[in-house]
Amino acid sequence: MSTKGIAMEEARLPEILAEWTDFDVAGYRLGRFIGAVPQERSFGSMKGAFWIDGFPLGIMLDEMLESMVKAGVLQKNDDLQYRWNPVQPDPDESLDEEPLPPLR
Repeated sequence: MSTKGIAMEEARLPEILAEWTDFDVAGYRLGRFIGAVPQERSFGSMKGAFWIDGFPLGIMLDEMLESMVKAGVLQKNDDLQYRWNPVQPDPDESLDEEPLPPLR
């Protein structure tokens, strides 16, 4: 499934992150989807928020992506890419590993 031709404003998150996507692009797309990144901001204007320490929005979106991996909603590969898990996780399944630390 390709997201080409799908406006992020109209697509669902499983469609937006259907294919393996680099961490910074995945964070940007997630931020746009939840409304944390203004629609007029391009990826290029936001890229530094994901590559440079100290940007709270980039930190938040990275933590959200990682939480979604732990919950089984997203998959993450060794190239730091994310994609929607094609197998829906069981919401009643407990976490087998140590949870993420509390957010700052």
